[in-house]
Amino acid sequence: MTHEQTEPPLVNSDHRVRVARQRRERMRRRLMDSVVATRVGSPTDGPPTVEAVVAHAGVSKATFYKYFTSVDDAIGVLGTEMAAEMVELLKVVLAGPSSPLFRMTTSLQMFLIRSVRDPLWGEFVARTDVLSGDNEVRHGLEEHIKGAKDAGDLDFDNLEAAIVLAVGGLIQGMRHTAQHEDSTKPELIEAVVLLILRALGAKAETARELVRESAAFIRHAAPDTIATTRGTSSKRVSA
Repeated sequence: MTHEQTEPPLVNSDHRVRVARQRRERMRRRLMDSVVATRVGSPTDGPPTVEAVVAHAGVSKATFYKYFTSVDDAIGVLGTEMAAEMVELLKVVLAGPSSPLFRMTTSLQMFLIRSVRDPLWGEFVARTDVLSGDNEVRHGLEEHIKGAKDAGDLDFDNLEAAIVLAVGGLIQGMRHTAQHEDSTKPELIEAVVLLILRALGAKAETARELVRESAAFIRHAAPDTIATTRGTSSKRVSA
């Protein structure tokens, strides 16, 4: 009497794949959390070493390199995730009708405010190419800048140059607030945004009024919400 061999149910195979995927994601998250934790405790300015990260995570270097090519690679992934969550937050906060220039002004201020509240968040986001690469952050800024020019609120000749200026000012502003204790004053954030607007051709009084209105809007619409994006629970990073 012969017995026919039957293939294991597909559901068992799917379950194993799902469990393996979840295990990989947990390890990936564990390693990224260790990058954050070791950066917070690092006495020097710069990313932690692979040795420090794997010691904190309790894994081998071989395990780390299965997921990331370097600590900078892991920081890049973290920065990309953090920036993406901020973009989603901005979509909620700016869901109502508003001008492109107001949306741009508010976006710039909220990125800078988040960097003040969590300097390590600002360091990770500004350290990567996420703000200047081909992604939703850049596309959003481009849309706001172009819309503001079309509306007559900005005056410049080259869109790409305008984007470079806005992104560069934002990145440097985030890095500065992440590294300097005395840069937490709201006046500095508003001054940085004001200079970006003026450099893009906004009229002086219009830019000043817009920055004030945007700051008031953020205080009213997102005083707590801005702290709900993925944070690093960091203290201020010394220069």
